[in-house]
Amino acid sequence: MEIKKISVIGLGLMGTPIATLLMKAGYQVTGFDIVKKRMTDLVSLGLRAVHSPGEAAQGADLVLLSLPNWKAVLEAVEGKGGILEGARRGQIVVDTSTSPPWESKALGARMARKGIEWMDIPISGSSAQARVGNMVFMAGGKGAVFEKVRPVLDRIGKKTDYAGKSGSGATLKLAVNHTLFLNQAAAIEGLVLGLKAGLNPDVLLEVITSGAASSDLLLARGKDMLRGDFSPKGPVGLAVKDVALSLETAKQLGVVLPVGALYQQFLLKAHYNGWDREDATAVMKIYQQMAGGMGRKKARLKR
Repeated sequence: MEIKKISVIGLGLMGTPIATLLMKAGYQVTGFDIVKKRMTDLVSLGLRAVHSPGEAAQGADLVLLSLPNWKAVLEAVEGKGGILEGARRGQIVVDTSTSPPWESKALGARMARKGIEWMDIPISGSSAQARVGNMVFMAGGKGAVFEKVRPVLDRIGKKTDYAGKSGSGATLKLAVNHTLFLNQAAAIEGLVLGLKAGLNPDVLLEVITSGAASSDLLLARGKDMLRGDFSPKGPVGLAVKDVALSLETAKQLGVVLPVGALYQQFLLKAHYNGWDREDATAVMKIYQQMAGGMGRKKARLKR
């Protein structure tokens, strides 16, 4: 069966661009978010706004979840007015959130007993990348169900990969995010070192991004970081959650991740400072403060 009607639950930093791209691709899109304005902002583009996840599930060929944490996922699926109240046998529900692999696998088993197909398909990419369709999807679940969903994902992202059985997509996302945050730490340390030494910030960034030390993070956020602009593309609050999930997964698998555990402390410090709504690169401010005499210094880069 070709997927034509799609519901998106959660219209935040990632859910809004996903819903927008789906509508531009020609799908009939229904949306729900606890913040009503997020729905009304998309109505003019063709979104059908509803009052609950359960209502959103009614009649949908595919339901996509884009939610901030596992508690929100469980509430949207199994809570009052949740998806299970409106879903039908054979319906496909996809969780694009960063979720605990073991919890996702267990929920998938509960959904299967009700005849509902569950897949964990998290996304690699910031909200800015999502807005232009520069997303990578990594899928866990039944291969046959993945083949039904893949054409949809291919129309709104740049790459779609099948990771394997239920929980595999969620696990792969944690590995990707863990690598990203350690790249972030390396970028922050290198930039702070250069700034503290008085290097020209334009030259510093140009040379780093021209050689082997370059990264997508530096290319996308380097100038903002040097200017002290930490407007959220991947907020501190979500980073704290994601690193905690990767470390808990490592603990369950008997894997030691010492550098990640250290960087978690910097993210927690940013959280304790009340920076949850700033970009996770705001950790750079902590490094600057520790370096001394840099707490308020912002680089003036050329446009």
